[in-house]
Amino acid sequence: MTDQHQPDGWGSVPTVDSISGTRATSGPVPPGRPPRKLGRRALVGIVAGGAAVVLLLVAGVVGYSVGTTSHSADRPVRAFLDDLTAGRASAALAAAGIDHDDADLLLTDAAYAKARDRVTGYRIAATRDDGDTATVTAYLRQGGRDVSSTFTLDKTGTDWGLFPVWKLEAPRLGAVDVALRGPSGTKVSVGGQATTTSKDGTVTLTALPGTYDVVADGGKWYAADATKATVAGFGGTASSPVSMTTKLTPAGEQAAKAAVDGWVDGCVASTDAAPKGCSFYAYGEDSAYTYTNQKWTLDARPTVTVGDWVSNGWLVTTTTAGRATFTADIAGPGGVGTASAGPMNVNASGYIIGFTDSGATFRSAIGNGSSDTGS
Repeated sequence: MTDQHQPDGWGSVPTVDSISGTRATSGPVPPGRPPRKLGRRALVGIVAGGAAVVLLLVAGVVGYSVGTTSHSADRPVRAFLDDLTAGRASAALAAAGIDHDDADLLLTDAAYAKARDRVTGYRIAATRDDGDTATVTAYLRQGGRDVSSTFTLDKTGTDWGLFPVWKLEAPRLGAVDVALRGPSGTKVSVGGQATTTSKDGTVTLTALPGTYDVVADGGKWYAADATKATVAGFGGTASSPVSMTTKLTPAGEQAAKAAVDGWVDGCVASTDAAPKGCSFYAYGEDSAYTYTNQKWTLDARPTVTVGDWVSNGWLVTTTTAGRATFTADIAGPGGVGTASAGPMNVNASGYIIGFTDSGATFRSAIGNGSSDTGS
């Protein structure tokens, strides 16, 4: 009898079970027989091992995702803006590394609390990572509208060699700019903080985003309409320059005219033929004669109007010129007698340059009769 194999090679070969009565433990499974089933313990072990691997993979993915999120470039920006929207100005400034000192009157919690149209919310619009630097664009909700602001961050290292560590560059703050048409040193309140104008009549205060009330205090002498200044977002943009024009109060106008009268009286009180700094004078003295009892007499006082502030002060204009006469006793080769000059115009045009507790200060625009005719 010869072996003849079926195409699969097993057709005429007896099974091990048929020969020895024992169960086969190895070798291919003959056609028609189910494969050997795993025991329950082995199956549980394989499933548990597979689940552990899956859990490790999931934990790794979740951990990496959390790490990436917590180290994203917008995180320092969010922390800064969170403090700002909560009104914690000092904390926000510290978080952003913004330098300031006592001269920055508006960069305090108390000052920021008085500002209107503050940042009440925000949304991150875009984040761009350029390797060692990143930029974050945010829209700040301010006074019912969105204001775009861009922040720059620097990479300072990594955590666990995987996640970048970002540091927010101090954003450039805006400023409240005030130009007052009035005396230098005028008291001004910006956002409830008291300061004074400089020599050129201006005030500039660094400020966080918001709207600040601006009030000038000229005491009883002059005043200006209250106004406001709005600083929008970040980037160093100043507020639209706030221009304030002062006007004299009734008490100020009365003091101004009294100052003009005082100046005229001072000129008239002079015993010089050409009083220094005055708008009238006499000339033609004869050196051969001696002049005594020289005096000026005011025949008519000039009338003036006080107008708006110009570069030198509140403009004083002579509406009707005054009249003054000069007289003196003379003695010389021709005998003794009395000399006189005038009457001549007294011009009191000039400027009210400021006020003290005692009143106004007047400065004449005309000296030594430069626009008058002496005789």
